[in-house]
Amino acid sequence: MSESREDQAGEGRADEAEVEREREERLAPENRPDDAEVDNTDRDFDETKGKFTDTEGYEQAEERFPPMGEQGA
Repeated sequence: MSESREDQAGEGRADEAEVEREREERLAPENRPDDAEVDNTDRDFDETKGKFTDTEGYEQAEERFPPMGEQGA
């Protein structure tokens, strides 16, 4: 006996809810590893070096990439 469309749609919503619960659990701050970087909005990124300016070794890093706007396609 096959399932009706309503049964399948109901399962889809249940699956979506389960996925959302799992996502919230994975992203919860108390479940992150100690050194996990999640929010980099307060950090400055140097696109020519490919590193954040507060990264260890940034000062010694060589420029490896052309500046934004000078990258050819």
